[in-house]
Amino acid sequence: MIELPDYARVVRVLGRGEHPYLELLPRVAESPAMRRIETPGTPLEPLLNGARVRLVPGDGFVWVDDELPAIILNDHYYRTGRPLDLYLDLVHELVHLRQLAEGHDLWDDRHLYENRPTEIEAYAIAIEEGRRLGMTEADIHHHLSNPWMSPAAVERLRRHIDKYLAKHPIGHGDAESTEENVSPTFSAG
Repeated sequence: MIELPDYARVVRVLGRGEHPYLELLPRVAESPAMRRIETPGTPLEPLLNGARVRLVPGDGFVWVDDELPAIILNDHYYRTGRPLDLYLDLVHELVHLRQLAEGHDLWDDRHLYENRPTEIEAYAIAIEEGRRLGMTEADIHHHLSNPWMSPAAVERLRRHIDKYLAKHPIGHGDAESTEENVSPTFSAG
């Protein structure tokens, strides 16, 4: 089990309803992943201050409701999900909130889920953070394996993630925000 730094520890005592993102992850601004999420057009501080998470009843995981806009987090997953997975999923969904703010279509059905540029970027940032925290390849495979994805789709997504990270390198542990390490305009690669 990976020991999470304080910035990656999700507060798990909140009740159902809408909460500021920073109420769930109060120290997330310290995460090196945040430098990867912000862009010149979407600075980190307003993104974090405006992000909302709605805890809802039911099973399932987490996604962005692009009409609210807010991260929707199922209560069961919030309470029982593996701590690292929950943190990485909240990082992933914050990428989607930034993409949405920049006018990207999160649900672009011209692409299969695993080929969708918005998903590739969000997963790449989360997996890069997971690797930095010590995830093994088996941990990464587990994190990417979702009920709605076949094993072949997971492998396609893995290849897209690796291509994205090779095309857009960042120094691990480098928390300085520079033109080289902010999230680029994404492409499926």
